[in-house]
Amino acid sequence: MYRQLRGLTEKLVHVMALVGFLGLLLLALMVTLDILLRFFFGTPLQGVNDISAVVMAVVIAACIPKCLMMKQNISIEVLGGVLGARANRFLSVFASLAVLLFFVLMVWEFVPFARDTTASGEKTWVLGWPVGPWWWAATVMMGAAVLAQFIVTVEDIRALITGQTPQGPGPAMDSDAVL
Repeated sequence: MYRQLRGLTEKLVHVMALVGFLGLLLLALMVTLDILLRFFFGTPLQGVNDISAVVMAVVIAACIPKCLMMKQNISIEVLGGVLGARANRFLSVFASLAVLLFFVLMVWEFVPFARDTTASGEKTWVLGWPVGPWWWAATVMMGAAVLAQFIVTVEDIRALITGQTPQGPGPAMDSDAVL
């Protein structure tokens, strides 16, 4: 069952990262179009700032779970290298637990923020889009980050107990794979 959960999580975070990068590409194209319209015709593309404001949080949140799942976050392993393999595995578990706690707390804070933003009826200035649903989308994606980090933490704990190297990304998560 764990392997199925891991495989499903790997596929989910891969799709989320693709959606995030697609959103980032669309934002870049809109900004480019806005600049060209301003330069050549003296008229801006209406609502670019509104779209950027709501989409950017979702784009960022969509990419975080894949980064966590692939263990691409910044780490300094000097101490673990000096103290040996077992200490390095212990430090990896400690770091994984700290990151897991951080993202649990992030989601803990995102939920009331998304709820309050939705309840307030906040809208973007130009387009009048409701802001709340965008924050709920970012919150769900941060929840996926918690799941991804939970998988990483389990792998690190397993490596500590067995003395083996943590399992790397599966075929769907191969770092050479195309996003």
